[in-house]
Amino acid sequence: MTISRDREIDFSIILRLGGVAKRYPAGTEIMHEGEPRTHMFYLHKGKAAVVAKGRVVEEVSEGGIFGEMAMIDYGPRSASVIAKTDCEAVAINEQLFLLLVHQTPFFAIDVMRTLVRRLRQMNAMLAQ
Repeated sequence: MTISRDREIDFSIILRLGGVAKRYPAGTEIMHEGEPRTHMFYLHKGKAAVVAKGRVVEEVSEGGIFGEMAMIDYGPRSASVIAKTDCEAVAINEQLFLLLVHQTPFFAIDVMRTLVRRLRQMNAMLAQ
């Protein structure tokens, strides 16, 4: 079996399992660096900037996720996320996260791929 490198998480699955989309106007802080974790996010519409220590480290587009580290290690937020455009995102709490991992194993693969990609990007930034 071949696994696509460009897959996106299926938004309809998140909604079917209880996710609720919320709108964030451009310029809104969706999550704040240092705050306690409560959930991760799936970005259904729009673009958002991931800001760590005052520096934009990534742009998340439709179909992307952020805040996923909190579902893994329970640590505080390592970055803030600001809506660059009007956004629609679904907050995924731990219960929904575990349900998604159980019901749709590719969700877990997508989250792991995102974590690894971001780790490689940070390693490359540090090497410069």
